[in-house]
Amino acid sequence: MSAFCDIWLSNRQEDQLLHTRFSDMKWRMKSAMPGSWIADSAASGNLLHEVKVNDYTLVLIGQLYEPISGVDILKRCVEYIENGRPYQDVAGHYVLFVRNKQSGKTYVFTNRLGTWHVYHYSSGSTNRISTYYLGLAKQAEANELNWPAISSFMQMGFFAGNDTYLKQIKILPPATCSVFDKELQLVNQERYWNWTFEPVSRSTEAIEEEMHSILSASLNVALKDKRVSLPISGGLDSRLLTGMVTERDHSYLSLWSYSYGLIEKSAETKIAAQIAAAASSIPFSSYTVPNYLFDKTDTITASVELFQYLPGTRQACMVDVLSKDADAVIGGHWGDVWMDDMGTAGMDLHSWFQKKIVKKGSEWLIKEICAPHFPKAAEELKAYFHEWNEQYAYVQDTDFRMKIFKTDQWSFRWTIPSLRMYQAAVLPVLPFYDNRVVDLFTTIPTDVVKGREFEVSFIKRYYPELAKIRWQEYDCNLYNYKKFNNRHLIYRAVSKGKRMLSGQKPVMRNWELFYLNDAGRGNLEDILIDNPAFCEIVPAAKSKALLDMFYKDPSAGNGYAVSMMHTLAQFMKSVF
Repeated sequence: MSAFCDIWLSNRQEDQLLHTRFSDMKWRMKSAMPGSWIADSAASGNLLHEVKVNDYTLVLIGQLYEPISGVDILKRCVEYIENGRPYQDVAGHYVLFVRNKQSGKTYVFTNRLGTWHVYHYSSGSTNRISTYYLGLAKQAEANELNWPAISSFMQMGFFAGNDTYLKQIKILPPATCSVFDKELQLVNQERYWNWTFEPVSRSTEAIEEEMHSILSASLNVALKDKRVSLPISGGLDSRLLTGMVTERDHSYLSLWSYSYGLIEKSAETKIAAQIAAAASSIPFSSYTVPNYLFDKTDTITASVELFQYLPGTRQACMVDVLSKDADAVIGGHWGDVWMDDMGTAGMDLHSWFQKKIVKKGSEWLIKEICAPHFPKAAEELKAYFHEWNEQYAYVQDTDFRMKIFKTDQWSFRWTIPSLRMYQAAVLPVLPFYDNRVVDLFTTIPTDVVKGREFEVSFIKRYYPELAKIRWQEYDCNLYNYKKFNNRHLIYRAVSKGKRMLSGQKPVMRNWELFYLNDAGRGNLEDILIDNPAFCEIVPAAKSKALLDMFYKDPSAGNGYAVSMMHTLAQFMKSVF
């Protein structure tokens, strides 16, 4: 069971669709939009909406966070298409497809932050559009590896711009109307919304009230009549959302919470249990993350489509539970970006990029894996960031400019694929991706949110009982954390002292759990060395050298390198 709904458009009527995301999904032709097929499952719920007005047909896939009819959405699209009027996008997690019967043109409107991904394949006279990337890649008549793009993926952990593994397939960018002719050739691509940053001076209390109103309205629509699951961590974002969904009567059917840790007695699950108990005693379950990676590789691959490294999808361990006991899961993702600063103060932005974005361990990958295919990988990445930075130089607040980068690039290409892991079970509700939240934070001065001060103030004001509970990052509650001026340092020192006294080295990262065990090396050798398609691009001797280095002295750097090699190898196995 899954909560995916995929669409496939082709200019080749003879296409025989060979691949679905999961076995319980079947392609069926949609007469409302010629040349289109839809695949979903019983667990998908009401994710597909169709509307016809005159010569136009609208297909919406996903969920909205505000009440509006499909007819009204289509009217907005038509006004934009025919009259050039500004397009007012709707809050939600969705994508829109609009077809004009007379012209045969197809218009794809990605939402504000591009949360529902769409891809375009073009080679020769064949053009296809789909939300299922691996299906396009597997069925491609031409599938040439895009080494400049793969090199960016190896360095950052996400693809740069609109590139993918293959030269013939591009992702459609966020906040964009992409126009395709009757042969599904891309003829125009234009953003209907652009970033601005215009801080407005007002009281913190006024900002808090505005955010509270937005989130309350968004959650009430998104959670209506659903069995809701709430992941809780030791941080602030899930704590804030816990308060939001329990402070008053909501229209959901039921609510339960959970947390998971890499070890049995993790600080995160202990704090989460306290939060659940303090917030109307929500039913709570604690889980220890099992060594699931190699058993669930096919499910993970189908969900994230290898746009995030394989060991990073911890949500996969909850798929079976969520499938059985929930209709929706609340994701607190991106709250920490809106409600913090980016740490750019006193830094050159290119130095910030190298420190904050380029991953440790990528040096080996570039030298040994990418350079034989694309020698200028490092220079190309620097040029990419320079060009992006120049494009948004009009945003003078450099801290917010880097929020734009992280949102339009990192979130779009890395965070969103990881959220698809939830959709192997249920649809994620993403309140911090609501358009109205975005609009709000484009007006809040950076000084207000830096150091999480605004979020702490919000929780203390609305949920004082939750504020009394320890914040894992500082190892103290929200009333005392400022007494510790060196963020992280004291907590890390105490934690290190506890580890030294215990004589144990706890699992701290996903890859440690999956790779540093009796079966780990054998599983990696199967995919890296006994994989003919991968060995054609990466000699087995290089993979063996990396594994020798990794198992001799595991570190964050070579752990990242192994994770990325594993992911690339899985792509080669899946597609070639």
